[in-house]
Amino acid sequence: MKLIILSGFLGSGKTSVLMQLARHLVETSNGNENDKKVVIIENEIGTAGIDNLLLENEDFTVKNLFAGCACCTSSAKLTDTVDYLSKEYSPEWIIIEATGLAFPSKIKSTVETELGMQAMTIIVVDAKRWFRLVGAMENFVSEQLEDTKSVLVNKIDLVDETTVEKVQESIQKYNRDAYCYPISATNELSAGFWNDLFKKAGI
Repeated sequence: MKLIILSGFLGSGKTSVLMQLARHLVETSNGNENDKKVVIIENEIGTAGIDNLLLENEDFTVKNLFAGCACCTSSAKLTDTVDYLSKEYSPEWIIIEATGLAFPSKIKSTVETELGMQAMTIIVVDAKRWFRLVGAMENFVSEQLEDTKSVLVNKIDLVDETTVEKVQESIQKYNRDAYCYPISATNELSAGFWNDLFKKAGI
């Protein structure tokens, strides 16, 4: 079983990316037709989920984690949830869609330390709002980008090529080891795209 932590800043387009990622994993799975190939954990700060309804309509198994961030107040619930899902469904993949306020490196550390599972992180950023976000909360941006090899620079259809290049250069200042992938999640991301991302991430 492999675990992916999908995180990103508020409004970056995580759910659109998540649905494409989950579909790709299902389509390329080696398991039997009746096996649960992908299980998704939705981390919500509030007490009601919205994205999970959309995901369940796509026939994915979704588990909600409410009332706290998975990297801090709900970290114990997270490890219990991951442990339960791994035993209940034996999926090939578990995807954690973290709240936009989470620090994915802390979630990764919790899962690997407490459960002994290897995890990878994928961060989604909004190319149009990137510099506004950096200006308002640079320390938060820096911590979200910590310890990831994959950053998806989303919504490139809303900006020009020069802006995309500047966003990638900015990201590299915070994490030199990260690979940046300019995308528009409203368009289909190919199997070749995901295969390249996993290869560079060592998965």
